[in-house]
Amino acid sequence: MKIEHSSIPYYLVLRAGWAPYVLNADRLVLRREASPLLRAFARTRGRFAHIDGVAWNDFSDAEGVSVVERQETGFYALIKGTETEHQLRLLVTL
Repeated sequence: MKIEHSSIPYYLVLRAGWAPYVLNADRLVLRREASPLLRAFARTRGRFAHIDGVAWNDFSDAEGVSVVERQETGFYALIKGTETEHQLRLLVTL
C-alpha cells in the first residue's frame, strides 16, 4: 500500500504556552497536538531550528505567529530524506 506523502509529519512546531503543531512537507497543519511518542522521536532524532525566513511566512501568517514570537518559536525537522517507506508509515502513526 502506497503512503500518501501529504500525511507524513515533517515538522513538529513548538510554541511556548501552546500545544505543538504537526506539519507536513508543505508546512500545512496536520494536527494541533503531538503524541508523547512523536515528541520523544523529535527530541532524539529531529533537527531543532527556529522559525525564521521566507519559507515559514505562510505558516506564520496563517497561524498568527508574530515576528517576535517567531524568534522564540522553534521546530524539529523530523524527516532526513533517507527514510524507507516502512519508516514513513510508522512516523504517520505516531
